[in-house]
Amino acid sequence: MRRFTLTMLLLLALVPGSWAKDVPLQNRIAELEARIGAYVPDPQYRDDVFGLIVVKEAITSLKAGSGGIGACLVDAATGEVVERGRNRQYDPYFRSDLHAEMDLLNRYEDRLRKQGGGNSVNDPRRCDNLVLFTSTEPCPMCLTRIINSGIQRMYYLNPDPHGGMVARQEQLPPFWRDFAAGRDFRQAECSPELLKIAADLFHHSMRNFTKK
Repeated sequence: MRRFTLTMLLLLALVPGSWAKDVPLQNRIAELEARIGAYVPDPQYRDDVFGLIVVKEAITSLKAGSGGIGACLVDAATGEVVERGRNRQYDPYFRSDLHAEMDLLNRYEDRLRKQGGGNSVNDPRRCDNLVLFTSTEPCPMCLTRIINSGIQRMYYLNPDPHGGMVARQEQLPPFWRDFAAGRDFRQAECSPELLKIAADLFHHSMRNFTKK
């Protein structure tokens, strides 16, 4: 009993006023992290290896207090992951633009610093074999950014019928709809278990701000 009391006092001291609410939250995050840590990619599913990478990014984001979404860029010719990104809207400070796909493309473009455009013969939107993987279907902001980046192939794990834009591309403004024509944007080929993990990561923190 004495040990239990001391433990409770320590919890109260560490998280004053909100510990009872936060403990179940941290337990759920720990359960998600354990599921991801135990998961082994299933060779029956083409995209499982990269699906696991993006959910690992997503759990890192969730633990930091941002949305549970992760992304990566892969060189399809070599299978190399060339960039990673994750939702960073609330860490280290609020940035309304930093969805996972935006963070990923910022990092990629800042690192390469491609030149071109205008009258240049260089095309900075030429992405050759790059494939973008993301744990949840991109929103309108992220989808148009992906289109503008020049990425030709993008695969997501978790459909987002309320906020995703890939399944309703026909509703994009004509310019963006035409610019995206011929690109391969669709759900990734991952195991049902990994798809469920991606969905749970997303729904764990889905648009909590809209309820406030």
